[in-house]
Amino acid sequence: MFLCGINLYFGGVLTVKKIALWIGCFFIAVPALGQDGGTVFDGPQKHGSVDTPEINEASGLVASVVHRGWFWTHNDSGDGPRVFLIDDSARHRATYYLQGVSAYDWEDMAMMERDGDPYLLIGDIGDNRGERPYVFLHVLKEPLAATPQGATDTLSREHIQSLVMRYEDGPRDAESLFFDSRDKQLYVISKRELEVGIYATPLPESDTSTLMLRKVGVLPHVFITSAAISSDGTEVLIKNLLQVFYWRRKPHESIPEMFRRTAVEQPYHPEPQGEAIAFAADGSGYYTLGEAVLGLRPVFYFYRRF
Repeated sequence: MFLCGINLYFGGVLTVKKIALWIGCFFIAVPALGQDGGTVFDGPQKHGSVDTPEINEASGLVASVVHRGWFWTHNDSGDGPRVFLIDDSARHRATYYLQGVSAYDWEDMAMMERDGDPYLLIGDIGDNRGERPYVFLHVLKEPLAATPQGATDTLSREHIQSLVMRYEDGPRDAESLFFDSRDKQLYVISKRELEVGIYATPLPESDTSTLMLRKVGVLPHVFITSAAISSDGTEVLIKNLLQVFYWRRKPHESIPEMFRRTAVEQPYHPEPQGEAIAFAADGSGYYTLGEAVLGLRPVFYFYRRF
């Protein structure tokens, strides 16, 4: 069924959203065996549905550090430069606009620490036609939640760092990134190749010239839509529209070395255009979030660790 879905996509007959809907109706994910001989996480639990129409095309997702148990998310292309704070039942808690920042095609988000403080990373890395000479990463200190619930605030431009990046082997579409706290590298995973590329760059603390995303490996997967790393840097998840893949990092193993090993496929309930995945901050499992389709609110699924 997976190959059928990919063939439909590359054949250009159907839109990605139509394929995602078909997959959500007919595909049943079956976990595969891998590195550790079996699955690590249990099947999906519904933790709630998004309670605001403003979050209609969730693309990025990351666990908050400041607000334990809550998550940051943002919409796909077509929305403004804003991030949303939701709790673990997908209830909307706050919205922050990023002043003076464009949102061409925001696709994923991550977290990193700088000088003891948590920072959000937002990747404007989408490029459906593979023609953008440069992509962007916006870096900002994690905001405190506004009050009351659902309040809106604006982050001033002077508190946002925007880094310019380009790929060493030319433009490409990507929807997945994470920051490794061990080697201090940002990793971006491309989307459309039959073997997607893994790219890396260090992140400077001050504005600098264009950052080079250097290719450090490939993965035998296609149509990767999101990635996540655990807060301690020992586990990584990536997903496509149909599957979730998991790696546990060995001691002293680099991210490229880890990715050379076969992943363990984990449980996943395919969602309408499901793109977002994140570890829980306490490592108890992972969450996924899809888009609002046909008037149905996106469901926040949780996959608990065994």
